[in-house]
This record gives sequence, structure tokens and C-alpha cells, in this order.
Amino acid sequence: MIGHDDGQPQLPRNTTPTWEVELLISGVAVFAMLQLPELLDNAILEWTPRVVDRWAKLLWAVYIYAKSAALILAVTFVYHLLLRARWIALVGMFSIYPKGVDWSRLRLGPHARDIESRRMGGMDTAIDRADNRATMVFALGVVVASILVGITIVAGASISLAWFLEARIGLSPDSRWIAWLTMLVVWPYFIAFFVDRRFGERMPRDAFGTRLMRGVLAFYARIGFGMANNPALALLSSHRGQRWTMILMLTILSAASITAVVSYGIARDPDAYGSYDIFPDSDDVPTRALDPAHYDDRRDPLRSAAPYVQSAVVTGPYVQLVIPWAPDRDGPALQRRCAALPANAQLACYADHVRPVTLDGKRIAPVFDIGEDARTNRPALVAMIDVRDLPRGRHILGVTLPPRAKKRDDDPPADFIPFWR
Repeated sequence: MIGHDDGQPQLPRNTTPTWEVELLISGVAVFAMLQLPELLDNAILEWTPRVVDRWAKLLWAVYIYAKSAALILAVTFVYHLLLRARWIALVGMFSIYPKGVDWSRLRLGPHARDIESRRMGGMDTAIDRADNRATMVFALGVVVASILVGITIVAGASISLAWFLEARIGLSPDSRWIAWLTMLVVWPYFIAFFVDRRFGERMPRDAFGTRLMRGVLAFYARIGFGMANNPALALLSSHRGQRWTMILMLTILSAASITAVVSYGIARDPDAYGSYDIFPDSDDVPTRALDPAHYDDRRDPLRSAAPYVQSAVVTGPYVQLVIPWAPDRDGPALQRRCAALPANAQLACYADHVRPVTLDGKRIAPVFDIGEDARTNRPALVAMIDVRDLPRGRHILGVTLPPRAKKRDDDPPADFIPFWR
């Protein structure tokens, strides 16, 4: 109950002793956690155009794990603050009305009154439930996020190791290698675990098989497997039931992962979401589409690696055409069409066979120089196209898109960039 010392109300006797630290951590960390998902989105959007194939898959996996952990922590801290606020409100109201709820003054029938009063119990019980619920939400969110953070660190270390092997040694590890290596590492633990569950009671303690199984379990416990490395999860599982705990954790992980994937799609293409069914589709009339990604003064460099010019209105004598290097398009096409040529001839070959350019529907021969996207520091090829003789009005640059290594059905044949003189 709430006691009084010199007229000052005291917290309930069974209050969770960590409530002040919980509030401090949630209050401080919630702002960082709410910003972290956007930072991760920007990081993946920055790195996606730089990597392809297995690197893209591994980077995507790390992003999903990290984003899921950030979302879980953000939701945990916000929800925990709300639950703690509710608990504080109950404690404060009980100090004002120490007799508790006066059910006789509520406009309820006798049966509803009986059901409601039994369900709520006394105010001490209701306050304890609110206190315990806040602590359990805090603990469960931190436990699940910690597991994902651990997976993220392991996955990131695997990528770094694989990258080092390819860059320094010339060994190109396939993503299937990593999957098989992971299975090879974890299978001994699962075998020992299930043998112990099924036959452990009947196995002689001094038998060789028992000593081998215990050695395997002890080794994996030292490197992070097992319940002893996560006491909060062990407490929750032992008192709430392992099945209930696992189902709850899988539900949280699934919801966080789905949210991470959907939020990435929204960040990558915001216009794809909304009630725009009747709006004209730019894929049907690509030459009439004014995509901000094609103009340097309007584009978001993190969300697009499309070719671009300086502005929709060109006032100078030259259009500066910048084509950011696309590893999944330009690399295979240049290797296939131009790799046999000397280095000084490959740029001309690129203009002729990899990225042919048209101006108002007519083929032109731009001279490409090696440059970079100034706002993302990604490699790019740059051509200065003379437009001094063009008449005033609307014109269209067309930049052919080489096919991807794995062609998609929605890949357009070219980027069209309207501009005005």
C-alpha cells in the first residue's frame, strides 16, 4: 500500500526497484531511437548503388536486422514511457483517494459491478500490475533488440571478412558459402541440445557420449549460446512459459522486419504509396515525365542514381550530363562490349555501345570524362553537350539504360530528361 511518512505519500511497498532507471533510460534514449531508423534508411540508400550481387544481399540483411532492432527499441521506449506514466497516475490518484474505487457510486448493474470489481481487484493490485507490466515491456524489448544487435554485429563482421578476402587475397566467397558455414557452426550445438533434451536423463554421467555432449554445450555457452547468457530472457521464459515467450518474440521480430521492409520501400519510392490510381503513369509517356531525379537542383541524391543535368532550364551554352556509375548495369555492359579495347578507347566505346545518348530523338556523340557525383562522391561519367545552336523551347535528352545482370520486367529502355532553353 501507499504509506505516509510525516504526511508525505510513499510509493507502494512492492514497487519495482528499477523504475527510476527505467524512466531515465527510456526518456533519454527514446529520442535517439526515433532518429536511428531514418539514419539507417539514409545509409542503405547511400550504399545500395555501390554494391551488387552477394554484397547487396548481405548489406540488405544487415540493414533489416539493424532497422528491426532500432524500431523495436523505439517502440519499447515510447510504450514503456506511456506505461510508466499510467503507473505514476495510478499512484498519484490512489494517494488522493486512498479508499480506492467506490463501485456503489458507478452507474453499473449488480452483475457488471461484480465482474468489474473482481477483474480489477484492489488498487494495490492494480498498481502492482501496472508497475510489473511496464518493467516486463522494458525488459522484453531490450532482450529482443539485443539479440538482433548481436546478429547484426555477426553479419557485419562476416561481410567485412568476406570483403577482405576478396580485396586482399582474391578469394570471392559466395553467399552460399556463408550459409553453409553458419550451418556447420551451429549444428553441433543443436544436435547436443536435442540429444540432451531427449536422452539426457538416461545417459550415464561418466560415459564418453555424455562428456562429449557436455563439452559441446559448455563450449557454445561460453561463446554466447544458451539461456545463461540472457538472464532476463531466462526469467521471462521460466515464469511465463517458453512457448509463450518464443511466440511473442517471433511476433515482435516479424512485425519489426515487415515494418523495416515496408519503410524502406516508402523511403525509396514515396510516390508508389497513396491513392494515385487515376494519375497518369509516367511509364506510359516517359518523354513527358519531369522526374526531379534528373535535375541536380531538385534531386535527392540518396534516393536515385539516375542520369541528371544541372537544371530543367538551361541558360548556359552547355548541358552538363552526369551519369552515375551503376555497377549492376554499366559494369557488365562495359565488360562485355569494351573490355578488349585500350583504356583511352573505352570511354568512346561507352558512349557508342553502353550509354548511347539522343537529343530530340537524334543520336549524338558526347565525349565523356571521368568524374563523380559531387553530392554522394560516387563515380560518374560526365559529358558537356553543346546546346548553343538549339532553338528556344523544350528539348529531350535520352540516355540508354544497359540491361541489368538480372533483368527485371519493369526496366525501362532509357532515361528521358526534358529541359528548356
